[in-house]
Amino acid sequence: MTAFAMLFPGQGSQYVGMLSSFFCNKKNNIFKNTFDEASDYIHYDLFKLIQEGPSLILNQSQYTQVVILTASLAIYRFWNDKKGISPLFMSGHSLGEYSALVCSNSIKFSDALNIVFIRGKLMQKITQNKPTLMQAIIGIDKKKFKIFVE
Repeated sequence: MTAFAMLFPGQGSQYVGMLSSFFCNKKNNIFKNTFDEASDYIHYDLFKLIQEGPSLILNQSQYTQVVILTASLAIYRFWNDKKGISPLFMSGHSLGEYSALVCSNSIKFSDALNIVFIRGKLMQKITQNKPTLMQAIIGIDKKKFKIFVE
């Protein structure tokens, strides 16, 4: 067996309808159960939110962050159920670090939900009524990129 690592995404990978194909499979309850567990803990129906939206709510940090954490854990649980093997390394980008901690059994899912829900609320609060913008540069020519880093 080849060793492998898992990298978990951060905020920004959410969208209405995400994971729909996994929820359609009635034989597989891992996704539904994981989302029900998280929804019960934060008292908000995350399954309905990712399936129906609205995207205005889904994109609020307090909900986005618990959705990404929950989705990452559900995917990891599904992987373990189907493959029965764990990665040698786990890491995450920004918020994804919490997913890596939960999936590596370093912290409990309920504790991570509490942390990221509060984290998301605080991030949402500090950006209210403040113009913010983040952009990603994808596919830049290496010669042009060199200008930015020198």
